[in-house]
Amino acid sequence: MDTHSLTSLISEVLSLVGLALGVALYLAGAFVRGIKGRWIPTDGVIAASGPGTVIRWFDQDGEVHECPATTNETHQLSPGQDVPLWFNSRTPSHCRTHAPEIEGRGLRLTGLILLGTGLAAAVLGFVLMFV
Repeated sequence: MDTHSLTSLISEVLSLVGLALGVALYLAGAFVRGIKGRWIPTDGVIAASGPGTVIRWFDQDGEVHECPATTNETHQLSPGQDVPLWFNSRTPSHCRTHAPEIEGRGLRLTGLILLGTGLAAAVLGFVLMFV
């Protein structure tokens, strides 16, 4: 097998694998991001409610929501203190007091890298047909 044939074979395999896996991983990352929804930053207030403490905050429509203040970030806070939090845009009654990770970013980035590799290999294979 000569160099030209070997290069054509490798570019064919890389283009098929890169394009197929790249699209699959990118779509999986987009799906994960869509499922998790968007987290919107806001400030909450620690409040005493019944036997424990809760966090209260306003959503983008001005409605008040609350959830139990049971996270590590709120353990040392007393009622009346502010706490930064993120709430889910789809279900504003769910919040987190730590910065949300960028959901699905690793899958999308890996998918884009594989797509780029697959496209470059496809272009190389196309050029090799005419050389």
